[in-house]
Amino acid sequence: MKKILIIVVVIGVIAGSCKKGFLSSLQNDPNSPTSSAATPQLVLPGCLTSLVNIVNSTSYQTEASWMGYWMYSPGYSFNSTVENYVMTSSSPQHWDDYYGVLANLNFIAGETTTPDLANYHDISTILEAVCYKNLADLYDKIPFTQALKGSGDFNPTYDDGSVVYDSLVARLDAAIADIQANLGNSAVARPASDDIAFGGDMTQWMLFANTVKLKLLVQQSAVSSKAATLSAEATKTASVGFLTQDALVNPGYTQSQPSPMWGAFGVSPSGALNGSYTFIVSNQTIIDFYTKTNDQRLAYFCGQNKVNPTMDSFWTPKLPVNPANYSGNYLGIQNSLPNGGSGIGPGIVQSPNQSAVLMLAAESYFVQAEATILGWLSGGLPAAQALYQKGIIASYEYLNVGGSTAAADTYAAAYIGQPNVGYVTFATDGSASNDSLMHTVITQKWAALNSISNVEAYNDWRRTYNPALNSGYPIVPVSKSTSNVNPHAPFRYFYPTEEATSNGASWQAAGGPSVDVFNNKIFWMP
Repeated sequence: MKKILIIVVVIGVIAGSCKKGFLSSLQNDPNSPTSSAATPQLVLPGCLTSLVNIVNSTSYQTEASWMGYWMYSPGYSFNSTVENYVMTSSSPQHWDDYYGVLANLNFIAGETTTPDLANYHDISTILEAVCYKNLADLYDKIPFTQALKGSGDFNPTYDDGSVVYDSLVARLDAAIADIQANLGNSAVARPASDDIAFGGDMTQWMLFANTVKLKLLVQQSAVSSKAATLSAEATKTASVGFLTQDALVNPGYTQSQPSPMWGAFGVSPSGALNGSYTFIVSNQTIIDFYTKTNDQRLAYFCGQNKVNPTMDSFWTPKLPVNPANYSGNYLGIQNSLPNGGSGIGPGIVQSPNQSAVLMLAAESYFVQAEATILGWLSGGLPAAQALYQKGIIASYEYLNVGGSTAAADTYAAAYIGQPNVGYVTFATDGSASNDSLMHTVITQKWAALNSISNVEAYNDWRRTYNPALNSGYPIVPVSKSTSNVNPHAPFRYFYPTEEATSNGASWQAAGGPSVDVFNNKIFWMP
């Protein structure tokens, strides 16, 4: 009952801060709520829940389609804006989503300035870094140093994405050092049930923060002017360590208040399929990859034709997988499929109370593997290969391939041990170029994050974009829509409409009127 009360209070707090246009709306103070209405302990669960609702649900549906994960079911109206790469100032958008979470994290930060609440302050810093990184990745220049000041600054200026990244690295360093200093300090309050991610385990928060830092550095690996700094900062991360377990969030999901993925793709309390399951299906691009590489994860990322979560057979897919049981369409094609196509699979749609993903251990391992290939972490190619393989194993384990951890490990070992089929093996004899090795790692990362962290594939594709390929890694086909006139997926988002109307001078200075989503690159793009 205590957990339920916390959730109900926090939902009210979050709803008050996340309404559309609040950042730029001059009459609203983003520093609300006040301590008379809430406490950091009450607000933290809502911040975590709101954040995973963005990153681990259908909110990045557009990117999932562009990157070959999802398509739209035959028989539904063509989603032409997605399939023709059409973007507007209203869609897709995540501006208010992230700034809504940031407003509440800002409240936590302001209420935890005393030494006894240092852990809460550090958690808010870490989660702010996640939100600001995701905003800079979509918009490049964003309100940052002047953001969230309420009446102190109704018209926040925009900071360059590179400046935001540099500041986030420094903030994460400070949070990590602070957590390290306080690990044995009983005078510092440790979160308990209010920490619905790590249960108050500050060591895990430290490892998560260090992994986020490494992501920030790897994301900038194409920025040659920062090469020395990136290498030095990445080298420092090795002494702290990285996430080796899935970072999951669960405020107490139930059948009536389900996890975001179940709420989208599972079964309603009345026994009906939830709407996104019938609307969104697997893309043939990702099905082709799993099929080509003899990957048993196909049966867990994708549902079998004619099988859905209302059927017992959905939960026990037959292995070894039969590719004939899985089908989809490529982006831009919405042909009728003989068996209705493959929906989202049982490794993604698990149960009403399944935890939502903040970051998978698999992603952590793949990011470390890439940093090792770059020479930023020690061990050379053998160490990079080991990390790459751990990423695959962690992915199999998260999906519970075969029904148990032991079975998942066995299937993962068989997958890794195959001859060179697609991007399965990893050359450590020096014969492969760094680019080839990066292609291998990023492709497997793409394969592991299907439907779990769709935006990461979009980030990787953009930061490795090669005009000669008209693609980055992963290599995904351009939309096959006959109406598409654009050469590739967009590189960035438009700023939202309310910024032009409520924060016009800053929006103008940031280049808002002249944004070109197909040619304006995020600062970390080559």
